[in-house]
Amino acid sequence: MYWYGHGPGGWFIALMAVGATAWIILLFAVFLLARRTGAVGTPPAGAERPRADETRSPTRAEEILAERFAHGDIDDEEYRRRAETLRRFGRPAQQG
Repeated sequence: MYWYGHGPGGWFIALMAVGATAWIILLFAVFLLARRTGAVGTPPAGAERPRADETRSPTRAEEILAERFAHGDIDDEEYRRRAETLRRFGRPAQQG
């Protein structure tokens, strides 16, 4: 069992390496599964998480439109109309 006196042998060290690698792979798989399925636990009542295909960051045109609204260049009605047009067609509304 002991090759050079005291201490674990070669097979023991190899099995320890295989076991540690298996644990690392198992924990990584659990991490990926938890990340793919979403948040851990149940959301509060009435709170729904948006689906992956529904979430999107605002486009540059929407950011510019929001800036114009914040600066007072356009009123609320025009902002809503143009924002709806951007969301519906994915391109800015015609100026005019």
